[in-house]
Amino acid sequence: MNKILVVGTGGTIASVKGESIHLDNPFKILDYIECKNVTFDCVSPFSVLSENISLDLWQELIDYLNTVDFEKYDGVIILHGSDTLAYTGALLGNIFYDKTIVLVASDKPLEDVTSNAIPNFENAVDFICDRVVGVYISYDKLFRAVRTVSADDNDEFFAVGKQLEPVKNSTLNRKNILVIRPYVGIDYNNYNLDNVDTVLHTMYHSATAPEDVKAFVKKCGEKNIPFYFVTPKSSADYESSKDFENIIFNSTVENAFARLLLTK
Repeated sequence: MNKILVVGTGGTIASVKGESIHLDNPFKILDYIECKNVTFDCVSPFSVLSENISLDLWQELIDYLNTVDFEKYDGVIILHGSDTLAYTGALLGNIFYDKTIVLVASDKPLEDVTSNAIPNFENAVDFICDRVVGVYISYDKLFRAVRTVSADDNDEFFAVGKQLEPVKNSTLNRKNILVIRPYVGIDYNNYNLDNVDTVLHTMYHSATAPEDVKAFVKKCGEKNIPFYFVTPKSSADYESSKDFENIIFNSTVENAFARLLLTK
Protein backbone atom coordinates (compact mmCIF):
# COMPACT_ATOMS: atom_id res chain seq x y z
CA MET A 1 0.00 0.00 0.00
CA ASN A 2 1.43 3.38 -1.06
CA LYS A 3 1.04 6.37 1.23
CA ILE A 4 1.00 9.96 -0.02
CA LEU A 5 0.79 13.21 1.90
CA VAL A 6 -1.52 15.74 0.21
CA VAL A 7 -0.84 19.38 1.13
CA GLY A 8 -3.66 21.71 0.12
CA THR A 9 -2.76 25.36 -0.46
CA GLY A 10 -5.76 26.47 -2.50
CA GLY A 11 -5.92 27.44 -6.17
CA THR A 12 -8.44 26.55 -8.87
CA ILE A 13 -8.12 22.87 -8.02
CA ALA A 14 -9.65 23.74 -4.63
CA SER A 15 -12.25 26.17 -5.97
CA VAL A 16 -15.82 26.23 -7.22
CA LYS A 17 -17.40 28.40 -9.90
CA GLY A 18 -20.37 30.56 -8.94
CA GLU A 19 -20.63 34.18 -9.96
CA SER A 20 -16.83 33.96 -9.85
CA ILE A 21 -14.29 31.24 -9.20
CA HIS A 22 -13.63 31.16 -5.45
CA LEU A 23 -12.06 28.87 -2.88
CA ASP A 24 -14.12 25.89 -1.76
CA ASN A 25 -12.48 22.77 -0.24
CA PRO A 26 -8.69 22.26 -0.31
CA PHE A 27 -9.08 18.49 -0.74
CA LYS A 28 -12.15 18.23 -2.97
CA ILE A 29 -10.04 16.43 -5.61
CA LEU A 30 -10.12 13.35 -3.37
CA ASP A 31 -13.90 13.15 -3.85
CA TYR A 32 -13.39 12.84 -7.61
CA ILE A 33 -10.69 10.21 -7.89
CA GLU A 34 -10.23 6.58 -6.92
CA CYS A 35 -6.67 5.39 -6.49
CA LYS A 36 -6.36 1.74 -5.58
CA ASN A 37 -3.57 0.72 -3.24
CA VAL A 38 -2.96 4.35 -2.22
CA THR A 39 -3.89 6.05 1.05
CA PHE A 40 -3.74 9.81 1.61
CA ASP A 41 -2.98 11.94 4.62
CA CYS A 42 -4.17 15.53 4.24
CA VAL A 43 -3.07 18.85 5.70
CA SER A 44 -3.73 22.45 4.69
CA PRO A 45 -1.31 25.00 6.18
CA PHE A 46 -3.22 27.76 4.37
CA SER A 47 -5.65 28.20 1.48
CA VAL A 48 -5.25 30.99 -1.04
CA LEU A 49 -5.68 31.72 -4.71
CA SER A 50 -2.11 31.52 -5.92
CA GLU A 51 -2.01 35.04 -7.33
CA ASN A 52 -2.10 36.08 -3.66
CA ILE A 53 0.81 33.91 -2.52
CA SER A 54 3.37 35.87 -0.49
CA LEU A 55 6.83 35.45 0.98
CA ASP A 56 5.22 34.88 4.39
CA LEU A 57 3.06 32.05 3.01
CA TRP A 58 6.05 30.60 1.18
CA GLN A 59 8.00 30.51 4.43
CA GLU A 60 5.01 28.93 6.17
CA LEU A 61 4.92 26.19 3.52
CA ILE A 62 8.68 25.64 3.79
CA ASP A 63 8.49 25.47 7.57
CA TYR A 64 5.68 22.92 7.40
CA LEU A 65 7.50 20.71 4.88
CA ASN A 66 10.56 20.78 7.12
CA THR A 67 8.46 19.07 9.81
CA VAL A 68 7.31 16.26 7.50
CA ASP A 69 8.75 12.81 8.08
CA PHE A 70 9.32 11.95 4.42
CA GLU A 71 10.26 8.40 5.41
CA LYS A 72 6.57 7.80 6.23
CA TYR A 73 5.43 8.64 2.70
CA ASP A 74 6.18 7.57 -0.83
CA GLY A 75 5.87 11.23 -1.75
CA VAL A 76 4.06 14.52 -1.26
CA ILE A 77 1.48 16.15 -3.51
CA ILE A 78 1.01 19.90 -3.15
CA LEU A 79 -2.27 21.25 -4.50
CA HIS A 80 -1.58 24.75 -5.80
CA GLY A 81 -2.96 27.44 -8.07
CA SER A 82 -1.54 27.72 -11.57
CA ASP A 83 -0.69 31.44 -11.67
CA THR A 84 2.39 31.19 -9.45
CA LEU A 85 2.88 27.44 -9.79
CA ALA A 86 6.26 27.75 -11.51
CA TYR A 87 7.52 30.16 -8.84
CA THR A 88 6.61 27.88 -5.94
CA GLY A 89 7.90 24.88 -7.86
CA ALA A 90 11.27 26.53 -8.41
CA LEU A 91 11.49 27.49 -4.75
CA LEU A 92 10.73 23.98 -3.48
CA GLY A 93 12.90 22.42 -6.17
CA ASN A 94 15.93 24.19 -4.74
CA ILE A 95 15.16 23.35 -1.12
CA PHE A 96 13.69 19.84 -1.29
CA TYR A 97 15.62 18.61 -4.33
CA ASP A 98 16.26 15.21 -2.68
CA LYS A 99 12.61 14.56 -1.81
CA THR A 100 9.68 13.33 -3.91
CA ILE A 101 7.24 16.21 -4.31
CA VAL A 102 4.76 16.91 -7.10
CA LEU A 103 2.87 20.20 -7.38
CA VAL A 104 -0.55 19.76 -8.97
CA ALA A 105 -2.83 22.48 -10.37
CA SER A 106 -5.81 22.67 -12.72
CA ASP A 107 -7.11 24.95 -15.42
CA LYS A 108 -10.75 24.83 -14.26
CA PRO A 109 -12.67 23.87 -11.12
CA LEU A 110 -13.44 20.18 -10.73
CA GLU A 111 -17.15 20.60 -11.51
CA ASP A 112 -16.20 21.50 -15.09
CA VAL A 113 -16.02 18.24 -17.07
CA THR A 114 -13.21 19.70 -19.22
CA SER A 115 -10.99 20.39 -16.18
CA ASN A 116 -7.56 18.78 -16.25
CA ALA A 117 -7.52 18.43 -12.45
CA ILE A 118 -8.17 14.68 -12.33
CA PRO A 119 -5.55 13.59 -14.90
CA ASN A 120 -3.02 15.98 -13.37
CA PHE A 121 -3.58 14.47 -9.94
CA GLU A 122 -3.57 10.88 -11.20
CA ASN A 123 -0.32 11.51 -13.11
CA ALA A 124 1.23 12.80 -9.90
CA VAL A 125 0.12 9.69 -7.99
CA ASP A 126 1.51 7.37 -10.68
CA PHE A 127 4.78 9.30 -10.71
CA ILE A 128 5.16 9.06 -6.94
CA CYS A 129 4.36 5.34 -6.97
CA ASP A 130 7.22 4.88 -9.44
CA ARG A 131 9.58 6.04 -6.67
CA VAL A 132 11.20 8.89 -8.61
CA VAL A 133 13.06 11.46 -6.49
CA GLY A 134 12.80 15.18 -7.22
CA VAL A 135 10.37 18.08 -7.30
CA TYR A 136 8.04 18.11 -10.30
CA ILE A 137 4.98 19.90 -11.62
CA SER A 138 2.03 17.95 -12.99
CA TYR A 139 0.00 20.02 -15.43
CA ASP A 140 -1.01 18.17 -18.62
CA LYS A 141 2.41 16.51 -18.38
CA LEU A 142 5.24 16.31 -15.87
CA PHE A 143 7.97 18.96 -15.69
CA ARG A 144 11.05 19.40 -13.55
CA ALA A 145 9.93 22.18 -11.24
CA VAL A 146 13.10 24.28 -11.42
CA ARG A 147 12.95 24.25 -15.23
CA THR A 148 9.28 25.13 -15.57
CA VAL A 149 8.19 28.43 -17.12
CA SER A 150 4.89 29.97 -16.04
CA ALA A 151 1.92 29.19 -18.29
CA ASP A 152 1.42 31.20 -21.46
CA ASP A 153 -1.85 32.68 -22.71
CA ASN A 154 -2.94 29.20 -23.82
CA ASP A 155 -2.53 27.86 -20.26
CA GLU A 156 0.43 25.76 -21.36
CA PHE A 157 3.52 25.22 -19.24
CA PHE A 158 6.87 24.19 -20.69
CA ALA A 159 10.41 23.53 -19.51
CA VAL A 160 13.61 25.33 -20.53
CA GLY A 161 17.19 25.64 -19.37
CA LYS A 162 19.11 23.03 -17.42
CA GLN A 163 19.06 21.46 -13.99
CA LEU A 164 21.23 23.85 -11.99
CA GLU A 165 22.89 22.92 -8.71
CA PRO A 166 20.18 23.51 -6.08
CA VAL A 167 20.42 26.18 -3.40
CA LYS A 168 20.31 24.07 -0.27
CA ASN A 169 18.81 26.64 2.08
CA SER A 170 15.33 26.65 3.59
CA THR A 171 15.13 30.20 4.92
CA LEU A 172 13.95 33.01 2.68
CA ASN A 173 16.03 36.14 2.69
CA ARG A 174 13.49 38.94 2.61
CA LYS A 175 14.89 40.77 -0.39
CA ASN A 176 12.87 43.25 -2.38
CA ILE A 177 13.66 41.96 -5.87
CA LEU A 178 12.72 44.18 -8.80
CA VAL A 179 12.03 42.03 -11.87
CA ILE A 180 12.24 43.85 -15.19
CA ARG A 181 11.21 42.49 -18.57
CA PRO A 182 12.51 44.39 -21.63
CA TYR A 183 10.12 45.82 -24.23
CA VAL A 184 10.29 48.22 -27.14
CA GLY A 185 10.76 51.77 -25.88
CA ILE A 186 11.58 50.81 -22.30
CA ASP A 187 12.65 53.82 -20.24
CA TYR A 188 14.73 52.81 -17.25
CA ASN A 189 14.16 56.21 -15.67
CA ASN A 190 10.68 54.97 -14.81
CA TYR A 191 12.07 52.52 -12.26
CA ASN A 192 12.35 53.77 -8.71
CA LEU A 193 15.19 52.02 -6.91
CA ASP A 194 14.15 53.11 -3.43
CA ASN A 195 13.92 50.02 -1.18
CA VAL A 196 15.12 47.74 -3.99
CA ASP A 197 17.64 45.13 -2.80
CA THR A 198 18.31 43.33 -6.09
CA VAL A 199 17.39 43.75 -9.75
CA LEU A 200 16.63 40.72 -11.92
CA HIS A 201 16.41 41.58 -15.62
CA THR A 202 15.10 39.06 -18.12
CA MET A 203 16.52 38.92 -21.63
CA TYR A 204 14.92 38.54 -25.02
CA HIS A 205 14.82 35.01 -26.43
CA SER A 206 18.18 35.56 -28.17
CA ALA A 207 19.83 36.40 -24.83
CA THR A 208 19.88 40.10 -25.63
CA ALA A 209 18.65 43.28 -23.93
CA PRO A 210 18.34 46.95 -24.95
CA GLU A 211 21.59 48.90 -25.02
CA ASP A 212 20.09 51.48 -22.65
CA VAL A 213 20.26 48.92 -19.86
CA LYS A 214 24.00 49.56 -19.48
CA ALA A 215 23.40 52.99 -17.95
CA PHE A 216 20.83 51.47 -15.62
CA VAL A 217 23.26 48.76 -14.53
CA LYS A 218 25.77 51.49 -13.73
CA LYS A 219 23.15 53.40 -11.74
CA CYS A 220 22.38 50.25 -9.71
CA GLY A 221 26.09 49.76 -9.08
CA GLU A 222 26.40 53.28 -7.74
CA LYS A 223 23.63 52.45 -5.27
CA ASN A 224 25.24 49.08 -4.38
CA ILE A 225 22.22 47.20 -5.74
CA PRO A 226 23.18 43.81 -7.22
CA PHE A 227 22.01 43.44 -10.84
CA TYR A 228 21.48 40.13 -12.63
CA PHE A 229 20.40 39.15 -16.10
CA VAL A 230 18.68 35.81 -16.61
CA THR A 231 18.26 33.67 -19.72
CA PRO A 232 17.48 30.01 -20.43
CA LYS A 233 20.22 30.08 -23.05
CA SER A 234 23.71 28.80 -22.26
CA SER A 235 25.49 31.82 -23.74
CA ALA A 236 24.91 35.42 -24.86
CA ASP A 237 26.46 35.69 -28.31
CA TYR A 238 25.20 38.96 -29.76
CA GLU A 239 27.34 42.09 -29.83
CA SER A 240 24.70 43.99 -27.85
CA SER A 241 25.16 41.74 -24.82
CA LYS A 242 28.83 40.79 -25.04
CA ASP A 243 29.79 43.17 -22.21
CA PHE A 244 26.98 42.10 -19.84
CA GLU A 245 28.07 40.70 -16.51
CA ASN A 246 26.21 38.67 -13.87
CA ILE A 247 24.16 36.67 -16.34
CA ILE A 248 22.34 33.69 -14.84
CA PHE A 249 22.43 31.20 -17.72
CA ASN A 250 20.28 28.10 -18.29
CA SER A 251 17.57 29.36 -15.96
CA THR A 252 13.96 30.43 -15.96
CA VAL A 253 13.16 33.77 -14.38
CA GLU A 254 11.15 31.85 -11.78
CA ASN A 255 14.15 29.76 -10.78
CA ALA A 256 16.49 32.76 -10.74
CA PHE A 257 14.00 34.64 -8.54
CA ALA A 258 13.80 31.73 -6.09
CA ARG A 259 17.58 31.26 -6.00
CA LEU A 260 18.14 34.95 -5.22
CA LEU A 261 15.67 34.74 -2.33
CA LEU A 262 17.51 31.73 -0.94
CA THR A 263 21.02 33.22 -1.10
CA LYS A 264 22.43 36.02 1.03
